[in-house]
Amino acid sequence: MDEMVLLTQEWVNETYGNNPGYNTIDENGKTGWNTIHALTRALQIELGITNTADNFGAGTLARVRGITPISKNSNINKNIVKIIQGALYCKGYGPGGVTGTYGSGTERAVTVLQRDMGEDNPSGSVDGKFFKALLSMDAYSLLYGGEQSIRTVQQWMNKTYIHRKNFFYMPCDGLYSRNTQEALIY
Repeated sequence: MDEMVLLTQEWVNETYGNNPGYNTIDENGKTGWNTIHALTRALQIELGITNTADNFGAGTLARVRGITPISKNSNINKNIVKIIQGALYCKGYGPGGVTGTYGSGTERAVTVLQRDMGEDNPSGSVDGKFFKALLSMDAYSLLYGGEQSIRTVQQWMNKTYIHRKNFFYMPCDGLYSRNTQEALIY
């Protein structure tokens, strides 16, 4: 059980629990699809999407692109920052709290995650593709059974192709998965 994931679950339920587009989740401190889906729906609600869904699709991406990049210099809705911070905790990156303020702790956590994704010069700011990756269960650190050589290729592909319209961050977990194969074909 992770206390900060639990705090995130409590916050998202309390904040969005009465919204018809939100599904209340168990507050157990464990990262899983239910928590990621809850954060995705919370983001969609904040973006004014009335037909919310568990997935971060093209409509969500288009709306997110309208408010990004999000950084320390942004004047952004505090709940959107809390969604970013909660998702960072779910990924294992500590932004220094679920405060709603995009401060140096959040910037540092985003920077570390961007580096783990393969970025050579991480910006510390959130764009649409990063937000989509953040609201997934993809791992960006070497997992048990993964190989560093495969992870290095995954990071290289992210770094090299992320600026292409239809390429999104792939996991950098060292596991040769379907995502890795699809990216190689891309």
